[in-house]
Amino acid sequence: MAAIEKPEMPILRETADQIYQRMVNRLEALAQERGETLPATEEGEFFYDLLYPIADEISEQQQLLEYAFVQGFLPWADGEFLDAHGVFMGLERNIDEADDPYRQRLIDRARTEEGDGRRIDYEQWARAIDGVGGAVAIEKARHDLSIDVYITDSTGQPASAELAQQVRDQLEEKRKALHDLQVLPANVYPVSVSVALILEPDAVMEKVTSEITNQIKTYLKGRSEIVYQVIGSLFLVDGVKDFTNYTLNGGTANLTIPADAVATLELVVTT
Repeated sequence: MAAIEKPEMPILRETADQIYQRMVNRLEALAQERGETLPATEEGEFFYDLLYPIADEISEQQQLLEYAFVQGFLPWADGEFLDAHGVFMGLERNIDEADDPYRQRLIDRARTEEGDGRRIDYEQWARAIDGVGGAVAIEKARHDLSIDVYITDSTGQPASAELAQQVRDQLEEKRKALHDLQVLPANVYPVSVSVALILEPDAVMEKVTSEITNQIKTYLKGRSEIVYQVIGSLFLVDGVKDFTNYTLNGGTANLTIPADAVATLELVVTT
């Protein structure tokens, strides 16, 4: 792989002398505006001793900011930042593996799997099709080279045979040659959340409920396990002081979603 050169960072990259000179320029402009005489700013003078250490600190912080910025990009990340990329991608560093070979393995993984017809790709492609509400894909459901995509319609109900065929036709353009692809109506796994909210005095119930609903739906999307405590944390949006009487499908246990099912939400909120 050809080396990817780092781009020019969209931040200043200044020396302490350059920063101090800008400070002096500001002092001079302020003195002229006030009709005063610019105080001495040469090395050894009071203003120099006061401001130059600040300029030096700003210069160092700019360098640290640039370093932090590039660590967010896999081709230039190193050390523990590179490890964090690996954890996110599900490919951890081998014992005593240096940065360069590890980084190359991560780049190879990203290039060969992302958008290459993996399970998550079919889920994303299906959800982007008009009329589809949810999608769950299963690899190797029948034999070694198969992808089954289970979909719901925009209302959260199992897709009709017609919609399933439309989605199958559109996904055909993205299908890899060896994949046996099927699109099927999903089974629906109802998730019922009931909670009593204690609101702030100025809170609007409709707005609070809408925000909680959106957060829970985002959490449910594509998950195989629904954690009771995680759902509870999603109630604490702006305007909510506390909550009580929270149940998940009538109890307090975690839920396991069948592989061929899509979770749908029923939220019951009281005060």
